[in-house]
Amino acid sequence: MFGYIKPVKAELKVKEWEAYQGIYCGLCKQLAERYGFFARMTLNYDFVFLAVLDMALREERIHFCRQNCIAHPFKKRNCCMANQSLELCCDIAMMLTYHKLEDDLHDEGFCKRTVVRLLIPFARRDYKKASEHQPQLAQKLEEQMKKQRQLEQEHCSQVDQAAEPTACLMSEVFASLSEDLFKKRALERLGYLMGRWVYLIDALDDWSEDVQKGRYNPFAQRGLNDTSADYHQLYEDAKGTLYLTIAEMRKAYDLLGIRSLDTILENVLDLGLKQTVDTIIAKRLQLNKE
Repeated sequence: MFGYIKPVKAELKVKEWEAYQGIYCGLCKQLAERYGFFARMTLNYDFVFLAVLDMALREERIHFCRQNCIAHPFKKRNCCMANQSLELCCDIAMMLTYHKLEDDLHDEGFCKRTVVRLLIPFARRDYKKASEHQPQLAQKLEEQMKKQRQLEQEHCSQVDQAAEPTACLMSEVFASLSEDLFKKRALERLGYLMGRWVYLIDALDDWSEDVQKGRYNPFAQRGLNDTSADYHQLYEDAKGTLYLTIAEMRKAYDLLGIRSLDTILENVLDLGLKQTVDTIIAKRLQLNKE
């Protein structure tokens, strides 16, 4: 996950934003307690969305307290107290971070690969610990990451096919949030669509940088294979695909019947994801003009 799944703050009530920020801070502190200071560097909005979703599914009372924050040491902030949702998301964060660093070893330049090599031993240690907590999920994630690397090595030009392993990976992650068979099916669908959306939006966001550095990118690969492609049309096609994926996500989410924290989750699905798409498309079109 890459930090694209976030709400539109202006459309949240003050109490909703305070709850969201409290869960963000709680996840940060839980990462440090469970895996050490380095783990805090892996925190992003995507994992917060996952934590909010899991808490909503559990329908348990969420406790907050006022605590000092490492980023804001002189002012206490609302912080969600430790619970099962935060622990699960910490484990998932460590597993996904390790796979992301492994991927960077193949894609990035010399300088960044050097930094990644320094971080990998710590990430591997935390990955092993997380895998012990979530052994079945760790195995499934490993299988999907291998498929993802294989498609990228083959320079797959089919955008949907390239996104499939990440979609399946997130399907496994979301399905692990419930044992109820009906909700599990809905979560599998929601996770699949979310994984597909994240992979595509990340590829779209990194398009120019990937081309400059010679890294694999499904959109860039499609452009190379089709020399007559109109890049403006490619952006519009990508926007349509991403918007359609968001609409399907909303349908899957509605099947869950969530009542707790629903306004935050709906804000992300109805507004946040579309805002991210629009922002990145606008940036790409501006870069293309220049």
